[in-house]
Amino acid sequence: MDPSKYRPISLLNIGGKVLEKLLINRINHHMYKNNLMTDIQFGVMPQKSTTDAAMEAKKFIEPVLENRGVVIMTSLDVKVAFDPAFWPSILHGLKELSCPRNLYNFSKGYFSHRIAVMTTNNVSIKR
Repeated sequence: MDPSKYRPISLLNIGGKVLEKLLINRINHHMYKNNLMTDIQFGVMPQKSTTDAAMEAKKFIEPVLENRGVVIMTSLDVKVAFDPAFWPSILHGLKELSCPRNLYNFSKGYFSHRIAVMTTNNVSIKR
């Protein structure tokens, strides 16, 4: 058995999920309204997929190959890259992108004083 295959599942109540979705939608609105998103961003983007990323790569590669050029490509698959979100970095990014103060302060408050509770065999641990 590989211990890395077994991770605790963190469940957020419905109110928390709704709150997160509203916050993400407002931040995304700010990003799109101010043209802060690049067209070649495919990960975690609505209505974009790996197929879109592959087609973008093809659009770049095809003309080079038709002219008998050489293309070197590197692909990375970063395992669990977004699992441990580093909140200070997220807040720094929001500040750098001139996120409206109310959204920044709300995000900062949302990330503050978070508690995770793990219960097993009638024992609870808070962190």
